[in-house]
Amino acid sequence: MKAVYYNKTGNAKKVLKIGDFENPKIKPNQVLVKIAYSSVNPADTKKRSGWISNKLNNEFIIPHTDGSGKIVDVRDKKYKYLLNKKVWILGGSKDQIYGTCAEYFSVNVKNVNIMPEQINYSEASCLGVPVATAYYSIFSEKKNKEKYIFISGGAGAVSQYAIQFAKLNGSKVITTVSSKVKENICKKLGADLVINYKKTTFKELTKNIIEFTKGNLVDRCIEVDFGSNIKFLPEIIKNNGIISSYSSSKIINPIFPYYSYAPKGINIKIVQAFLHHNNYLKKISNYINKLILTKKLLHPKIKTFQLKNSYKAHEYIENSTKIGKANIKFI
Repeated sequence: MKAVYYNKTGNAKKVLKIGDFENPKIKPNQVLVKIAYSSVNPADTKKRSGWISNKLNNEFIIPHTDGSGKIVDVRDKKYKYLLNKKVWILGGSKDQIYGTCAEYFSVNVKNVNIMPEQINYSEASCLGVPVATAYYSIFSEKKNKEKYIFISGGAGAVSQYAIQFAKLNGSKVITTVSSKVKENICKKLGADLVINYKKTTFKELTKNIIEFTKGNLVDRCIEVDFGSNIKFLPEIIKNNGIISSYSSSKIINPIFPYYSYAPKGINIKIVQAFLHHNNYLKKISNYINKLILTKKLLHPKIKTFQLKNSYKAHEYIENSTKIGKANIKFI
């Protein structure tokens, strides 16, 4: 089979290669998926670039967690009913060395989800990490409806889904963007207050949020760049509020201002959705499929790249001005 791989970290164009590999063997409780599209997430590009560590946990890496395709083989007879089913993959490379950026991918049956007819292969390939992260960021605690939720970087893939989940749950959503185009995207998704952070100061942003919430502040913050906003967040969140953070892209190891957070009893949750067991991931996928079936879910814009240009898909995701997702086509 053809697959994208790298055997050292670095620049996408320099380290990503295309090679021939044996088809993966199917282990018990696994199925073999013929990949249609493999989706690229920021975590994939960070790992490939050596952003946190240059050390690889294998001789080579076939990247990516998310993808879509058709089940073409099974190990156990009890899963024969899944043959030829179109599926999207959630947490597929969990506990595995190899990812979805290959013609074939063997995966635990609990990590594949039958695609509703209302979604195509390309859209389905881009669900995994963004929907799981957004779901856990919004619903990680069994709480009553939260009145106000702040979501930073509203036009990112995770944030676009988080806005929709929050609105479907009855919350009012405040979000930030860096351009008019991104502002329009967030408004279309239902955001109640959209602020261009390029045109305002932290002081003005805080004032706008306090006024919008009528002084009540927000119940939850969903944060894509925790380090950059670490001093700002306590200003807008209420006592015993929750911060769900899934990245700190600009400042890898921020200095934590403990006594800005402690007096308010602020709870900080670091979101790594795929650390959860497969039953929880199945709960997420069932929720997503239900929204797709009822046509209540809008998807981020997707830019598709051919296999020979796979490095360009990584470059696209690394571009801070990009909007939406990128995937690589195998069919």
